[in-house]
Amino acid sequence: MMERSQLINTRNIRISQLSMLISAISMGCVGLFVTLLQSFSIFAIVVLRGIFGTIFLTIFMIKSNSFSLNFFKESLKTHWKLLMIIGIINPIVIYLYFLNITISGYAIAAFLLYTNGIFVMLFLIIAKLDKVSKINIFSFILAIFGVAIIMEFWVGIKLTWGVLIGLFSGILLALLIFCKKKMYVNRKNNPLSIKVNKEGNFDIFLAWWPTLFLIIFFLPFSGLELLRVTWPDLIYSLLLGLIPTALAFTLYNIGVKNDKGGNIIILAYIEPISATICDLIVHGSFFLTVVIGGALILIANIIMLKYSS
Repeated sequence: MMERSQLINTRNIRISQLSMLISAISMGCVGLFVTLLQSFSIFAIVVLRGIFGTIFLTIFMIKSNSFSLNFFKESLKTHWKLLMIIGIINPIVIYLYFLNITISGYAIAAFLLYTNGIFVMLFLIIAKLDKVSKINIFSFILAIFGVAIIMEFWVGIKLTWGVLIGLFSGILLALLIFCKKKMYVNRKNNPLSIKVNKEGNFDIFLAWWPTLFLIIFFLPFSGLELLRVTWPDLIYSLLLGLIPTALAFTLYNIGVKNDKGGNIIILAYIEPISATICDLIVHGSFFLTVVIGGALILIANIIMLKYSS
């Protein structure tokens, strides 16, 4: 009986690792769709992502028998505080990230956002939610160095409002991830959450919920722009809503569900490698820093997967 339980646990961990990896690769395509929709403002692109992401996630929920009033009520009753925090934080993180791009440039903004991994570790240690080993912390630091090299963030960096905004975006993103982990831990221990498990797919719901807030927060700033969406724009928006949003968000949650002290979340650092490959395909740009930074990220993941408890 014990061996069967261990086999099921190992299988679930492998599924979560694969889900996180595919999610990171999918998220790396965001820049490609932003380029294809560059005639629109950032606010409009975020709204299009929210609208079509919500549509696809709603279809996923209907297919999994999760789109029911009872499931929504039970989920909100069990996790309403954490869900509200996630709903509010997600649009703020996106806004701060894009704001920092205008202040500091893409490289510095992306690097500072990716410091979230260290802050996640700190939240886990402070809350004692998971045991965080030294090898986990070392792997995250190594991965962040990899991102730093890929982004070449040191070019023109100085202490500005952009740096502070970027660090704040990283902290908020870490808090968002921590809240998701907290919900999954609560679901394993709370009898009411077990009831919610039987009602529907919480992984999809937890992806669907934040996309609604993207629409609520940013639609007032870009509603008129949506009137000039063409058929090609509609196709790009559909793909944006499906690949790096509906699929990526759901798979990310499956990864977080079985994460222990960051040993699966670290796979999300594959995203900048994926983004760089997309940029190489589209623009043909290639730099040695990408090879070095990518190697560090891969080494960090290998260390974590092999030696983390």
